[in-house]
Amino acid sequence: MKKLLLFVAVTFISIATLNAQCTPDPQYTTPGVFPDSATGMSDACIGQVYDQLVTVIVPVDTVVEVIPGFPTTVEFDSIVITSFTGLPSGFSYSPNSPQNTTSPAGGGAFEGGTTGCLAITGNPTLADVGVYTLIINLDVYVGGLSSPQAQQTVDYYTIEVLDCASNGVEENTLSSIVAFPNPTKNVLTLNGLNGSTESISILNTNGQVMMSYSTVQSTQFEMNVSTLESGIYFVKIIENNELRTIRFVKK
Repeated sequence: MKKLLLFVAVTFISIATLNAQCTPDPQYTTPGVFPDSATGMSDACIGQVYDQLVTVIVPVDTVVEVIPGFPTTVEFDSIVITSFTGLPSGFSYSPNSPQNTTSPAGGGAFEGGTTGCLAITGNPTLADVGVYTLIINLDVYVGGLSSPQAQQTVDYYTIEVLDCASNGVEENTLSSIVAFPNPTKNVLTLNGLNGSTESISILNTNGQVMMSYSTVQSTQFEMNVSTLESGIYFVKIIENNELRTIRFVKK
């Protein structure tokens, strides 16, 4: 396993553009990837340096069913990034797994029971305006075996490049408006509206308007999204001539 892990890690280094190493965010202590799928990546503004930190915490073990109906606890060996595509032009990513013992810290391999990170950086231009879906392919190793026991594709993250200066866009994290539940299956509720919202629209990742509403005169608004296909969408809210964007996941 160690030789294979080293080979994959070295291959990963040869295809990735490495930047300054990131440092995992210490506020996260439980296994998972942060930001999670509901929070999503921050928006990018043209003319401003983009810097998104992703913290990766791999659990010590997991439960698998080698024989159906008989769950077994096995140790997590590692999760290895084999490819990362979909970034806007001029953007790059750099992994750092400083607690690794069997592969290079910058090799894109995150061992069980350790904490690592990814730094996504770039300098967006006007030509980059749009929504970009990130595709991250992973090999998952458990139980010390020499071949991956699973291949996973993470495709629920997007980066939206905006012309913030001309549109008066606020970052989602600064908005008082929240959307819940997120992810959702049937109804998405907006809370924190000002009671005189000019328009609300739901767009897919291609920018196509799927639903739209005008003159919403309440501080809370429910939208039935049950007919939407599963995937990632954006709620565009215009209040006082300001545009706010909230990302949500439809189950």
